[in-house]
Amino acid sequence: MALLLRSARAVGTLARPQLPASLAQASKTSIPFVPVDWVFRFFPYFSRDKVRFMFRFNQISFGCGLGYFYLWCHTPYKCDNYDHFDESMLYKYVKGNLEKTGQLEENLRVKVKHFYPQTEE
Repeated sequence: MALLLRSARAVGTLARPQLPASLAQASKTSIPFVPVDWVFRFFPYFSRDKVRFMFRFNQISFGCGLGYFYLWCHTPYKCDNYDHFDESMLYKYVKGNLEKTGQLEENLRVKVKHFYPQTEE
């Protein structure tokens, strides 16, 4: 069985067409998701000066990353109210045990609710 698989693999590699060298090296030398050689080919005005192109490309990449973070990953006012979170089974179990023994009321009584000492009035 192994001999059959080895021979099938050898025939498959011989029948597979080879990619051009520039495409084979593209994954090692180019920036992900943007083939830079296409930018040089299709936008000659944008890429006429290679130093300015690198500067603009870095600016655009930074802007895309910032936009991705703040517009997609950082949804405003999402999960900012911790009163409505579902309590886990372990939390409910521990809280139930504390209520049974009376430790929960004692913990709530001695809990510090202010960072700075309060003056009694």
